Amino acid sequence: MNEENNICREGIIREVSEGKVLVEIIVSSACSGCHAKSICIPSDRREERIWVATAEGENYAVGEVVELSLKASVGNKAVALAYVAPLVVLLAVLFGTYALTSNELLSVSLSVLCVIAYYLVLKTMNRRIEDEITFSVQKKQS
Repeated sequence: MNEENNICREGIIREVSEGKVLVEIIVSSACSGCHAKSICIPSDRREERIWVATAEGENYAVGEVVELSLKASVGNKAVALAYVAPLVVLLAVLFGTYALTSNELLSVSLSVLCVIAYYLVLKTMNRRIEDEITFSVQKKQS
């Protein structure tokens, strides 16, 4: 795979089953890599576990270090669906409702309800989105 067009993270195989592997990655904020983190704020690190479908599942072993990758374009699509679209919905409904009614409470309430509705629709489309946003796993090159 072309490394320039992929978002890659190092991970550890935690479970292997037929046709898929469970990969654990460490997600850290930008602050955790900063040299002044001990002075500023405590580091923010958490573990994420991701199931990755692979036809070569039997070639991996628990504890093995692997590289998890996602196409950058798919990552951008995920960011747009999760953050950009709800912001657009929020602002459009907020300003549109306020322009029509001049009622701040109604505008804020309706805009928040529309964002909640957006996320509920997104949740119902979860299976379809998961089919489009797929990770791949490769053995780590030494």
